[in-house]
Amino acid sequence: MLLMNPVLDWLYKIAICSLGILFPMHVYAVEKEIPAKGFTLGIQSSNAGISLESAYSIGSRVNWDKTDLIKGLGSISFGIETGPLTHKDIIIAPKVSYTMNWFISFGASMLYYTDFSQGSLRFRPEIGVSMLGIRVYHGWNFSVDKYVSLPLHNRFLAISYFIPI
Repeated sequence: MLLMNPVLDWLYKIAICSLGILFPMHVYAVEKEIPAKGFTLGIQSSNAGISLESAYSIGSRVNWDKTDLIKGLGSISFGIETGPLTHKDIIIAPKVSYTMNWFISFGASMLYYTDFSQGSLRFRPEIGVSMLGIRVYHGWNFSVDKYVSLPLHNRFLAISYFIPI
């Protein structure tokens, strides 16, 4: 009885298992750093409506431990998202996220959605594909604190673009 919805419970378990596999692996930066700084802009779509995101990202090239075969870009981002644009009140969410982008992209974010009268802290695992700065991913928002009835998306599909500076 995690979320009281069999489909969301199943997706929640997959997301937690994926993160449990991903994060214990030791990831390190290689000797030749490839710095990456820039802005990430994106759009999200769900049954709750369309949302926008923007973030400042800082990252570097990373390899999985003990192999040079799997390389990618790991980045931490600080940004802001909107809630569904169709809602009558403005909903924003400051966020911190970390992503690993090879062809397959993994990530996790912490967001605090607020309409300035109430708020909700959310954890979001993400999985998708990325290439040439474009990332298409699926995300799940899970409430970390008490449930607040803001009109938010729990599952969504998103596309974002990294603009290097």
